[in-house]
Amino acid sequence: MIKRVATVFSIALLLLSSLGGITLTSAQQPAIRVMFNGQYLNLDVAPVIQGGRTLVPFRAIFEALGATVAWNEATRTATGTRDTTTVALTIGNNNATVNGVATRLDVAPIVQRGRTLVPLRFVSENLGATVQWVARHNIVVVRGPAPAGRFKIGIMTGTVVQTEEEFRAAESMQRKYGRDRIVHTTFPPRFTVEQETTISNLRALAADRDVRAIVVVQAVVGTAAGMEEVRRMRPDMLIIAGTPGEDMDLIARRADIILQTNDIRRGVCIVEQAHRMGARTFVHYSFARHMANAMLFQRRQLMEQTANRLGMRFVFADAPDPTGEGGVTGTQQFIMEDIPRRVAQFGTATAIFGTNCGMMEPMIRQVIATGAIFPVQCCPSPYHALPGALGIAIPADRRGDLAFAMSAIARELRRLNAAHRVSTWPVPVNMLYIEAGVEYAMAVLNNQTMGRVDLVTLEGILMARAGGPVHLTHLTTARGNYFHYFLFLSDYVDFTTIP
Repeated sequence: MIKRVATVFSIALLLLSSLGGITLTSAQQPAIRVMFNGQYLNLDVAPVIQGGRTLVPFRAIFEALGATVAWNEATRTATGTRDTTTVALTIGNNNATVNGVATRLDVAPIVQRGRTLVPLRFVSENLGATVQWVARHNIVVVRGPAPAGRFKIGIMTGTVVQTEEEFRAAESMQRKYGRDRIVHTTFPPRFTVEQETTISNLRALAADRDVRAIVVVQAVVGTAAGMEEVRRMRPDMLIIAGTPGEDMDLIARRADIILQTNDIRRGVCIVEQAHRMGARTFVHYSFARHMANAMLFQRRQLMEQTANRLGMRFVFADAPDPTGEGGVTGTQQFIMEDIPRRVAQFGTATAIFGTNCGMMEPMIRQVIATGAIFPVQCCPSPYHALPGALGIAIPADRRGDLAFAMSAIARELRRLNAAHRVSTWPVPVNMLYIEAGVEYAMAVLNNQTMGRVDLVTLEGILMARAGGPVHLTHLTTARGNYFHYFLFLSDYVDFTTIP
């Protein structure tokens, strides 16, 4: 056990060191680059940003998108035509046309070093491409209109009873691409003792020769063995695993892409978020069984160190274990009674955090009742405990509709004057891993990435699905560096800004 704890601590330190220096100063920012279908465009004039829009030489982007290019010197108008769509833009004019219909531009085309530069996003999206700005790398990722393709993508999730969020995300992908393109299966409810079923279901996906990628979220016990079977059957299969529940090195050797929440680094991020929300005291609820987990204990230590760095008081609150004599009910009752005592002692500038899912609903209720601060759940997600704590019922036809849930939560928090006191991540991570995993698989299979492992494209897709910045870093363990194993962090939701 001592050896295992030491190993986890060494991994934690390596993970933290790999996250240093994410933010670059303006002097260090690299020049803007444009990646089109996995290749960087060779531009004779560098892209520029004006009014928050990226402008690029018009001929380069039109031709990359497969458009026929025309230039009218008399009117100084650039025109690109692809299939049945024609886009025309005039230097210095904020009015462009798409198939003859006038459209207002945020920024007009300009001349730079003898070249006409046009708004990249406007041109690309009107000619059927997708555009993602990956600010951390100063790269604009453009993926052209994808061919129809005959391939399928398999998704494995838990059942609707186990993990409804993931199940609904798979259904969402089926609605978007069709059930003939997205094949959905589940792992068994008792997956720890029914690993053969998990393996069998993965084999069944691989047996369909049209399935060329498999997305597994969560990658529960038995997934590694199942992926090994898939590799024997189909060595070319693209495998994307989210939230692995098995040994990190084991999963890393079997999947092409792995996505996992960076729970250790959250020890810093959660306290920093609480501090931004006005907290001067941070109360951490947990119990001995969780603190015996090396990773959770390391996170608690980082929380205390971060609180000290920020000049905050750190308080560890020993709560009853929900697996103990009192059960979940006993733990919840303790939370209901103890939070008011803590807030009375330390004031409303007190952030409350707990390590157990069963604590979340009563914790949120008492935070709102006492006017304290709730930075995030143990498992960040708008769906986790917030609707229940706020008495929000999600209609059957709105299950999996994140925008509906976020608006309902924001409205109720505003009614309770607590929108500025509660935050979470903007999207359930496991739903995100499924939806982004499918989109990434589509890009890889359509030859729109720099190979199977493309950090920039993956980060752009995750940002688009999350609706804001995300942070990806590579996993480093005592046994190696894994540049396809990504540790994920998200920014936080500000409920005061959600309509």
